[in-house]
Amino acid sequence: MKRGDSGTALVEALIGSAIVALTLAAMYRAMADTAARNRMAAERRFGTLIAQSELATVGPLIPVEPGVTTGVEVGFPWRIQIEPLSVTLPPSNAGQVWRVTVSVRNPKGRLLSSLTTLALGKNT
Repeated sequence: MKRGDSGTALVEALIGSAIVALTLAAMYRAMADTAARNRMAAERRFGTLIAQSELATVGPLIPVEPGVTTGVEVGFPWRIQIEPLSVTLPPSNAGQVWRVTVSVRNPKGRLLSSLTTLALGKNT
């Protein structure tokens, strides 16, 4: 080893350590981002299941008439809004057509799922 080469090993070790640290930081950030996305996807799936479940109650438990019904299922607030369909339809003996919208939010208030369908109710 020459006299001028004594400091290069230390510099090479520091550069190698910096490269490893940057690589580990990038991997950590990618894993944290993936975990957050997985949590959000699971929360949305759960919100959609709640919305489907509440939508199934319209008719049998919740009357098909204009209004708003709210509740909380396992900490997730949901809202059912029933309103007249905005499209003019020819008269029918089958019943009034209503627009039913179910929305579910997470405990922080972010919208997770919203389902809209049509339902037949009593003629008004």
